[in-house]
Amino acid sequence: MAKITENDEVLFPELFKIEGSGEVRLVAGYSKEADNWTFPKYLADPVSFSDDVEEKLLSPFGELHSFTVVRRSLPEFPVPYALALVDFPEGVRVMAQVETDDPEGLKIGQKMGVTVGTVKKSQDGKDVKSYKFYPVNK
Repeated sequence: MAKITENDEVLFPELFKIEGSGEVRLVAGYSKEADNWTFPKYLADPVSFSDDVEEKLLSPFGELHSFTVVRRSLPEFPVPYALALVDFPEGVRVMAQVETDDPEGLKIGQKMGVTVGTVKKSQDGKDVKSYKFYPVNK
């Protein structure tokens, strides 16, 4: 169950919501005029150029499109970590880190969920949290 406390430093908190059940959902934009989804929510729909874009939650699960294992990074990003592109049923592809002990074990096409976890360290060494993906089935 994903949790964020009032003492946690959170990166881009407007991009996700934690439901009462602990389920994490990404906050997207939806244009009725173009029947188009975007993530993150844009001020205007890039297809219809309409500014009538409503906030909606993406499905809780997507499919792993691609990933890489990052082995060298800036000091605030502990390595190794997996960075993935996940396709959601709404037609949106999102990039995020993956919460897994076995980044080499990820498989293209695998079902992925959304969670909250540490994505980097702050300058004072504290964990910084945001949305991440996790493999649902191995």
